[in-house]
Amino acid sequence: MKAIILAANDNTGLRPLNLRKPGALIKINGISLLEHQIRGYSRAGVETASMSVVSGYQHGQVKRYLMRTHPDIRLVRNPDYRSAGALYSLDLALRRAEPNAADEALFISSGECMFADEAIERLSRASGSAIVVDSSQYRAASTTVIAEDGEIVRIGTGIPKSAATAVATGLCKLDAHARTVLSDIAAERTAEKRDAPMAVALGDLIRRARMMLVDIAGTKWAALRTVEDVQTADKRFSRFSLSGKRCFVLDLDGTVYVGNRPIRGTVEFINRNVDDRAFYFVTNNTSKLPEDYRTRLNALGIPADAEHVVTPLAPLIAYMHERAVTHVYLLANARLTAYLRGLLPGLELTADPEACEALIVAYDTELTYDKLRDAALLLQKSPRLTFLATHGDLVCPTEHGFVPDSGCILSVLEQATGRTPDTVFGKPNPLLLDRVTAQYRPGQMVVVGDRLYTDRQMARNVGCDFICVLSGETTRERIDELSEDEFPSLIVRDLGALLT
Repeated sequence: MKAIILAANDNTGLRPLNLRKPGALIKINGISLLEHQIRGYSRAGVETASMSVVSGYQHGQVKRYLMRTHPDIRLVRNPDYRSAGALYSLDLALRRAEPNAADEALFISSGECMFADEAIERLSRASGSAIVVDSSQYRAASTTVIAEDGEIVRIGTGIPKSAATAVATGLCKLDAHARTVLSDIAAERTAEKRDAPMAVALGDLIRRARMMLVDIAGTKWAALRTVEDVQTADKRFSRFSLSGKRCFVLDLDGTVYVGNRPIRGTVEFINRNVDDRAFYFVTNNTSKLPEDYRTRLNALGIPADAEHVVTPLAPLIAYMHERAVTHVYLLANARLTAYLRGLLPGLELTADPEACEALIVAYDTELTYDKLRDAALLLQKSPRLTFLATHGDLVCPTEHGFVPDSGCILSVLEQATGRTPDTVFGKPNPLLLDRVTAQYRPGQMVVVGDRLYTDRQMARNVGCDFICVLSGETTRERIDELSEDEFPSLIVRDLGALLT
């Protein structure tokens, strides 16, 4: 058996995800669409040496990928991908096929589609030629089919829903006869018009060769034509299961709200599940106090109490108690400073290098140059001074955009002194969740957040699932840069996606 994957298209509907790479290299579950198809064909018995990939847009990206992962796959370039469509790509691949290949069955698929292994396996078991369809779906712009007794009698894009049997999925198999016929059709059609539609060629084919349908209704598959299709595929093919999850650990800024704006889908999910699951609200933001977060959550209608609001202040205070640290230089706003003074009655603030025991950096929303200067000089004058930070987030999302967070302050100090904190109490430090992990096993927990370097890493440190929401800092393009083992368990715009 042979296989041809058509991946030359520049689909602008996938911007910005395919701005610097072709759609076939967009990742679902950390694996590119192209790799998903290659693995699916391999499991169905097609050797990689019997596969061809046609590329055009961002050809160099595909070439480098295949050279690194599957050097035996034949790569065919369509240099005219902007003016010539999928049929022209198919014609190029068929012309460059090995002479004896015409005697073997041939799979053809769109490189911007994804199929569960079952779909390819069922197609491979079908006798003769067949097109994979889904009778449970209909999209007006999609290629649809009409079938009689399982045989396709019409295929095209203008078939009304009332007459259509099913939607074509972008995957088919041809026997030797149908392959020869389609090869002739592709050559004839593209000679007349280089951007001749694939659906027209398939319409010609079913008049000259018998094509059956393989209906995969209920089987997972996705055609990725828009960013919304990517979001659907992220959810449909996710390895995350809500079943058995008893505890949700949620970030706040960018996850439950952005600035003063609640993220309604997430708030609704919490309120619908609050009686059946535990919700802990964990934030690194130390510009406010734990009581402020509880009050704010209650104002959103979320019944959170003080026990379920977790910030880095608790482990910081415990650290200072245990080590009897009383003389510190503190980068924090006045309200946090007063809060710490109230809980640590012996606390004294000093920039004297002879007396200071620790430099503490929080999210100081009242930061001045004098404070930064004194902190930098203190670190240089006392090279062994204990350096503590509540968290390392670089930015904080607001309704107006991102603003500098504690991580930016730490970065300035590192540039000036070469020092980095000895201890960071906030995410991703798993100690922040000690009281949560004492009650729930990792398999019962899920961390939900908008940051990869804190929320995702926290989930990895705890050993539980991670849901990345796109309502805050992290973009889907950034996630697509991750490796398979770094990918989130689930990617959604917000937790409202779990309600449908």
